[in-house]
Amino acid sequence: MDFLGVYNHSLDAKNRIFIPSKYREYLGGTFVVCKAPDECLYIYSQEEWEKVAAQVKALPGSAEYRRYKRNFFGNADIVELDKQGRFTIKAELLQYANLSKDVVIAGSGNKFEVWNAEDFERDTNKTRDADDLNIEVIF
Repeated sequence: MDFLGVYNHSLDAKNRIFIPSKYREYLGGTFVVCKAPDECLYIYSQEEWEKVAAQVKALPGSAEYRRYKRNFFGNADIVELDKQGRFTIKAELLQYANLSKDVVIAGSGNKFEVWNAEDFERDTNKTRDADDLNIEVIF
């Protein structure tokens, strides 16, 4: 299943946000939240996380790769949905992604991205179309 759409939410006082209801069952009771390259967060189902984690585990064992693995896995968190469909984002991840009151959850195929709303708007405005990227999308 692909994660689609853009959803505007607010962090509550306990740093919780809602997962869109139609995706809760697919994510299951627990899933993984981790840092993303674009100063946002990724949300992976356990199934998708295992695929990504396997790629990272397969990297060579040199010091540089060990540091990368430590950073990658050390900045990931297994979270659970509460009965209302919310999950808590730990402080380190909130700070990394500059998350405050207004957040955006954006579908990104095999994962969701969680953005500060202003940062999402700014980043989205940089989007190039398929022609600019020299790719062909079949409709």
